[in-house]
Amino acid sequence: MPDSTTDLAPPAPMLAPPLLEAAFEAHENPAAMAPGHNFARPAAAPRPGIKRDKFIGFARDEASANLLHDALAGYLPNTNQVHVLDFRSALSILAAMTTPEIVLVDLSGEDQPLNAIMELADVVEAGTVVLTLGENQSLNFYRTVTKGLGIKDYLPKPLTKGAIEQHFLPVIANIVDNGVNLRTGRALAVAGARGGVGTSTIAANLAWYLSQELHRHTVLMDGELSTGTIALNLDVAASNGLAVALETPERVDQLLIERSMRAGGDRLHVLAALEALDKPLSFSPDSAASFLQNLRSRYNYVIADAGARLEPFGRALLFNVQQRIIVMDPSMISIRNLTRLMTLPGGSSQSTRVMLVLNKAGAPGGLAQSYMEQTMGLRFDAVIPDLPRIVPRTTQLGAQAATLRGPFRNGIATLAQALGAVTPAV
Repeated sequence: MPDSTTDLAPPAPMLAPPLLEAAFEAHENPAAMAPGHNFARPAAAPRPGIKRDKFIGFARDEASANLLHDALAGYLPNTNQVHVLDFRSALSILAAMTTPEIVLVDLSGEDQPLNAIMELADVVEAGTVVLTLGENQSLNFYRTVTKGLGIKDYLPKPLTKGAIEQHFLPVIANIVDNGVNLRTGRALAVAGARGGVGTSTIAANLAWYLSQELHRHTVLMDGELSTGTIALNLDVAASNGLAVALETPERVDQLLIERSMRAGGDRLHVLAALEALDKPLSFSPDSAASFLQNLRSRYNYVIADAGARLEPFGRALLFNVQQRIIVMDPSMISIRNLTRLMTLPGGSSQSTRVMLVLNKAGAPGGLAQSYMEQTMGLRFDAVIPDLPRIVPRTTQLGAQAATLRGPFRNGIATLAQALGAVTPAV
């Protein structure tokens, strides 16, 4: 079973979509529940004329619900949610509604989880795929529920994002969209709470770590088309291919992308522009989203440096990626600007959890990490100490500080782990 990691973000409330209101009302009125069937005997077909939702999930605790939401973001319609309810409440709601194509339930707290599964079989309709969570970590229990009781898959707690993506996501992605590419990569945008916090440095080192240490095919993209420093940080040449792809999306094909890329190492490609300051750039938000999707279909990770100035392309990246990462330094300006950055809207496939990195921790005159976390009401996902003798020197040489073993590399590794990136199995 995968190792557990701690979700440091505060839990967000899970709200029921309007389409489920009737089911939640029926939960308060058990007499309204409709009978179902058992997995072990033939079941009637789903009720005709009623369109089934794709998914509904229930987790007993908010931490698990948030982790599920983050791991499944982008693969479920906006109306399909993970709700914080115990098994009995979930059972009542499922009995009163048209069962979605996929149902995820949490068996935690049930004294007889096998009996609970049989009760669940009585309320779901034919063709429903059932995924379960629980507290039992026994291999015999796993085999019993998956081989003998018809459960598609079971994950024991504590959950990890990597385990959800490995076991649940393929099932959900296949059913939600049979044409989905399960190898589609993740797009991440790294933004700075203010200038000078090290946004480009974190983005470049994260991309290097994912590609070199975790062996993931990675694209590092500069979101500042005229003043970006990513190409300089990696000691590669800039290209005008990125601007061309954004302004003329109809011209984008694999050949254009390959010609625009610059090799930054094994499995690492760099896409950066250095357009003239007086050159007007005009592109639609749709072209940015389409280009990102094109890259995701070819690479495991797309790391975008959105910068701190939030130019139009940087804003488009922040909206369309699956995960935002905000880099801060130990200053009150970073805390103030974080509040503003949190208000920026994101796309439907974006994780609701923004990841935070504290760079230059312990810098002379800087705020203490504990004070910042208490003031923000949030905890940092990764903390990188102030290393004035290491980071500037490596950057000026076109190298990455993460190549050197020590606290900087450890901070980048912690960030990669928080993102769910793990070394692929041999």
